[in-house]
Order: sequence, then C-alpha cells, then structure tokens
Amino acid sequence: MKKLSVLLVAMAVAVSASAGINQKVARSIRNNKIVKTEKVMKADLRSQALKGTRIINEQPEGELKSYNRAGQGVYVSNGYVYCAQQDGSRMDIVWGEDGKVYLKDILFNFGAGTWVEGNIVDDTYIVVPLGQSMYWSDQYQADINLCWGHTYQTEDGKIGFERDMEKTEVTYLLDEAAGTITLMDSEGPEVLDSSDINSYLATGLTAYWTDDDSWYGNLEWNTVLTEREPVVTPTVITDQPEGELYTYLRAGNCIYSSFFGVGMTEQEGKMRVVFDGQGKAYIQNPMYWHDYNATWVEGTFDPETGIITVPTGQYLSWSDEYEYGIQMMWGSTYVYEGEDGMYLGNLLDEATTEIQYMVDGDKIYLLNSEGGIDSEDFESYNATGLYSMYSDDMTWAGALEYNTEGTKIIIQPAVPANAEVLEWYDCGDESGFTYLHVALPTTDDAGNPIDQEYLSYSIFTDNDEIFVFDANTYYYDIATDMTEIPYEIWNNGYDLNGNYIYFYRTNEGQNGEEPFFKHKIGIRVYYTVDGVRNESPETNYIEVYPDTKVNELNADKTVASVRYFNVAGQEIAQPSGMTIQVTTYTDGTTSAAKVVK
Repeated sequence: MKKLSVLLVAMAVAVSASAGINQKVARSIRNNKIVKTEKVMKADLRSQALKGTRIINEQPEGELKSYNRAGQGVYVSNGYVYCAQQDGSRMDIVWGEDGKVYLKDILFNFGAGTWVEGNIVDDTYIVVPLGQSMYWSDQYQADINLCWGHTYQTEDGKIGFERDMEKTEVTYLLDEAAGTITLMDSEGPEVLDSSDINSYLATGLTAYWTDDDSWYGNLEWNTVLTEREPVVTPTVITDQPEGELYTYLRAGNCIYSSFFGVGMTEQEGKMRVVFDGQGKAYIQNPMYWHDYNATWVEGTFDPETGIITVPTGQYLSWSDEYEYGIQMMWGSTYVYEGEDGMYLGNLLDEATTEIQYMVDGDKIYLLNSEGGIDSEDFESYNATGLYSMYSDDMTWAGALEYNTEGTKIIIQPAVPANAEVLEWYDCGDESGFTYLHVALPTTDDAGNPIDQEYLSYSIFTDNDEIFVFDANTYYYDIATDMTEIPYEIWNNGYDLNGNYIYFYRTNEGQNGEEPFFKHKIGIRVYYTVDGVRNESPETNYIEVYPDTKVNELNADKTVASVRYFNVAGQEIAQPSGMTIQVTTYTDGTTSAAKVVK
C-alpha cells in the first residue's frame, strides 16, 4: 500500500509527522504524556464543549485562506523527541472583521482542528495572545495552552523544556510584497541533524499542559507561511438521505492490502440503501473494506428493472489535512511473477463510469464482478469488481470486492440467540490487554437475521454478579458507570464491535484488590427495537481458574464436543491457520485454546 493515513486505517496520530515532513528519531525526553490519536482528540473536544472550556472548534466567519508552512521544529512522540522540517504541512487562516484573524492548528503537527484568535496591528503584524486553549483532555482533566518557551539539554543528556512565563503574546510579520507571514523572535538551528543535540535546542512557539505545566511536545521556529490555493473539499455524503431505508446483511469476497500484506476475506456487516421515491437511490458503505466511514454514494433507481446505477468517482472519505481522499471506482487485481516471488498487481478501469446493482426481492447484488479466489492459493487472486483509489495520484487504496450480495433484514423485536464464548485471556501484568473473546449472535433464537446494531451486552462474574464498567476507567465513551454496554461503543477499554471485550488491566488484582473474575466470566446479550428489550436465552460462561485448579476440575470429566472458530469468530469445520478450539465437557464446562494448523 502506498500511503498510511486515517483514510484507510483510522490510525493517524495527531502529533505524528505530516506528509512530506523529514523526520529522524534521535533523543529521548525526560517526561511525556500519552500521545492521542486524532479520533480520541476529537472525542475529547466534543466532551470539553459540555464543560464550557473556551476552545474554538468551529470555523469562524470571515475569508478563509490556506498557507504552506516552512521552517523548523521539534516534536515529541512516544517518549522521544524528533527534529523536523515543517515543509509539506499547511495552516489555514480566517481573516475576519474588525481586524480579527483566526489561525487553525497554529502549531505544526498538532492536528486537533481548533483555532486561536489574533489581531492585526498597524496592518503589519498579527499578534496572537498566548495562553489560549487549543485542546481539552478528559484523561488528564487539563487543557493544552499556547505558550512560548525553549528546549535545553539536561544533565543526563535528554531534552528538557522551560516555558517563558513573562511572554504574553506572539507576533507574525505580514509582508504583502513578498506574500509571506513570518513568526518573529524565534531562533534555532537552520540545519537539523538528529545526531547533534544542538539540533533540538531552540526558542519558539509551543504549548504546555495546564495540570502540571509539562511540555506538550511541539516547538517551532523560523516559521514562514506562503499563501497557496485553498483546499477544495469534495462532496462526501455523511448524513442519511431522506427516503425509505432498507438494511442488508453483506456477503461476498474482498481482496485487501494492509500493513500485514495481501489477503482475502469474506464480507460481513451491513450495507444500507435509501430509495427516495423520485428515481434516486443512496447506498451506505458500498465497499466493505472502507465501511467504517459510514458514507453514502448516490445513484439512480429503475423500479421496473430493479437496477441501481451508481456513477464511479464518488468519494468514500476525504482528509483535509492530507488533501486527498478515497474514491470508489471499478478495477481488477492480477498475480504476476517477479524476480523473487509472486506479486499482486492492480489495474484501474477508467473506461467504466457506472456501477450497477440488482434489487431482487429481499436480495441486492453487485453486477458484473467476478473472481474465484482460494485464500490459501495466492496465484488465484485474480478478480474484477469495486475498486478503491487515492484521488491525488490514482493509485490503489488497497481494496477490491466482488460477488457482493445483501440479504434484507427485517428490524423488529426479537429474542437474540446466545453469544458464543470463545476465549478468556489474562495479560498477566498491568499492560491492559485482558480480554474476553466472543462470537456475537447474528440471528434470533429462531434463526432469523437480526441487526447487530440493536444489540447490547452485560458481563457476569462469579455467583452471577453483574460487572460494572466504571466511568473512571472507561472514560472516553461513558459518562457514568454502566452495566449494559451498547454494541457500537468502542474505545481503549472495550470493543464489542470486534468481538473482543477488553478489561483494561490484568485480572489478577491491583494494589491489594480482588481479581475481577475468580472462577468464571460470562456474557448475556440483549436486543432492543422500538423500546422492546429481549434477552438471550442463556448467559454463557467460560472458566478462568488457574491452571492447577483447571486440572483438578478436569480430572473426572470427559470431552463432549470440540468446535473450531476462525479469528473473525466464525465457526469452521476443521482447524485452518490461527484457530480457536472450544472444548465442551460432559459436566457442561468449556475451555478454549489457540491452535495453529
């Protein structure tokens, strides 16, 4: 895959280097707070709005202009400090009324999407008061405030930071003749060399955490802004269009390329279709591999033939920061032999300008796609179908799907089937990776398809006691303690959407506390539609005894059945690759183990 961005993998780190920034790992620092992803930062910014913290989240009124950045900087990531050129990053400025100006993400590599306010003085300077908040953290209960300061070398050879407590504003010089805006009074090395400690020593614009006055980790100097053409944001349909909505369970296949290589997977999840009754149809998540964006594409619908026609080139996502998006196209993959092995090629079909679906009763089908791929035979990875590409250079965005079909779901109150409990894993330390692996029901207790978005769940401990997800630990998504968690909640603490429920710490107990689960852990699911809430017939458990206790309990019991599940939670006939083996004993207990075939 050519690019690593939030568009495809949703993992752009707000303080990582922007596209085009030259970076080198060199020095450690004395103290650094947790680096947050852009998604978490935006969630915190939504939260701070409720607390009344003064942060400018929305674009102010006025004329918007875009500027290319140049200059130098240092920034912190994961406990190390880097030196970097600002080249390749961008700043947006709104020129308002009465001499007001607003600068978006005033620090390079910041990425929270917030604004600070300044004033034009004598038509020559932009003066920005320091101390303005650019970000609020729920975790630290603190702001990141703009400030001035300098870095220095500590006695043990690390990088320290000192805030200039007396400087109250920062000034930019407006040079209309040169077409530039220049940060004044900053200083530091012009040439950056990661092997030279002096490359990290500078005075300039930066930020600090308000709870302990620690350095946020970005400091820039010699910043020069040059006006450029403004970014033109294409249309990405994120709001559900008006009309009659139908939900379909997906099936079909998808070829993908990721950090971990090339693979093939069966499609799952849902697509939705809205018919407006005026000849238009809108499809949400037309591509399985990019469905986390929850965007829609627009087409026309012929009720006589049942054909939905969708023009190619529509955007599935767009990044203002990186200035490119992912477009839905038509294309193919093929396998070819290179000098040192077999490779997967891809070909965009620019001649195909429309994609068609057939609606037939309770089914919807993607037309004209084809492929007969064996996931264990790489040479069979030849397919034609829906194709995703990067808009800036028309290269493959790592996904092609074919044989797509959907089965309509009737959303109505139902009793959900039981969840299958596949595995319990205790990290054994305090790293926070203890989890319960389950296979969620996709049908009701009669075998009819249900929409998993209407599911919720509760965890049960010893003696059938219900587990409490406390707001202090799971602070990103819940405001109060909860015992029943909606299906779509996701954060560092728990993730039902991926069939793994994380408990954020070891089960062994901390600071003298009792373990969460001494003997067993279980899950019960609920299905709630139109205010009617139904429970699964049973709460399914898995044993969490220490190994010695398990051996004692297993001494007098025999195996009743053995089932196998792949890493997606789907039951399979025989072990293949990484497999979860679930053994049920004659006394009704179960055990789970990872096996590799």
